[in-house]
Amino acid sequence: MQYCVTALDAGNIAAVNADLLAMSHLALAACNGDPTQRVAFAFAEALGRRALQSTLPGLSWGLGLQLVQQPAPQYADAARRCFDALCPFLRVAASAANQTIVTAMAAEKHVHVVDLGGASPNQWLDLLRLFTAARPEGAPVLRLSVVSEQEAFLSRTAGLLTQEAVRLHVPFIFNPVRSHIDRFSAPDIAALGVHLGEALVITSTLQLHRLIADETSVQLPAGPHQMTKADALLRVLCDLSPKLMLLTEQEADHNGASLWDRVSNAFNYYVALFNDLEAGGGAPRESVDRAAVERLLLREEIMDIVARDGSSRRERHESMKRWAQRMGVAGFKPAPVMSYDQFEDAGLQALQLAADGTLRYWVRNEDASIISIYSRMTPIFSVTAWRPAKKNGK
Repeated sequence: MQYCVTALDAGNIAAVNADLLAMSHLALAACNGDPTQRVAFAFAEALGRRALQSTLPGLSWGLGLQLVQQPAPQYADAARRCFDALCPFLRVAASAANQTIVTAMAAEKHVHVVDLGGASPNQWLDLLRLFTAARPEGAPVLRLSVVSEQEAFLSRTAGLLTQEAVRLHVPFIFNPVRSHIDRFSAPDIAALGVHLGEALVITSTLQLHRLIADETSVQLPAGPHQMTKADALLRVLCDLSPKLMLLTEQEADHNGASLWDRVSNAFNYYVALFNDLEAGGGAPRESVDRAAVERLLLREEIMDIVARDGSSRRERHESMKRWAQRMGVAGFKPAPVMSYDQFEDAGLQALQLAADGTLRYWVRNEDASIISIYSRMTPIFSVTAWRPAKKNGK
């Protein structure tokens, strides 16, 4: 792969072709190979698409390899649900976020949670149950605004949560917002319906990195200023004065300018994810659910990181250290996040050991406002908590 990337950077098409031919045997491992072989095939495929797109874009189009094509949203969402079922990492992140919300909202009577997208409906089912268990005097009035472009998803989520809220006697209002983080705009902010009298919580799960590729002009006191859409949106969210904002992102560095840096960093990251799919034992290599995760979710992320550039590259994963800088510039300061011993539950504990008895995942509190979730020795996701800093900086 390194030879192929070097040849791509040098424009040596003959060498690129030879290197791709040398990797062609990986196609046999795409379905039945070990995790490293399956990841290597996905990277070889992405490098091949990058080479074809950069050298023969017309042929690339004619063969139907347009890099703008991605799985339909409903298939991508189904793959994400399979990932949540087979891998524990996002469930751990959701548990940490929920416990942090319940603790921070302990004295609030009216709570408004805004989900910018990416969270599983199961997270909000668990939040309803947590509020009920933590508040013997009665759960707060809970309003949940969920951003999604899929009407069927919003309808299904509304039905699930409303039914559970009735069962638990939780006063509950569901506010669907038909949009997507890539197109989030002022009318969508208004549709959230943020108003006084409610304690506002904003959550973003694997969403904001998609906005790093785009720039926008923002009017500051010193004059117009260019910044990424991610940074601009964070400023708008801070101006909403949330009592708490929770950010879950990949703990990775896949946004470097160097193609080789992106390839090498991403390869190690996705090997860890493919290894976890194997270690969990929940789906054999040839299973449909595992194929959905590997081909419709992880493969598409790899394709984006390796084969795309410019505004079409959306999977611009950055470490939480970099996100902390962005949050600070936008006007946020760190807030406490629950430590693992405060939010672990029996269901998650049961998933900590792999089928072979080795440790599958572990959680580390980097500091009071950051937890990182590891697969063996590789950090996978981080969860951080934030609140607006006061104007005097305190």
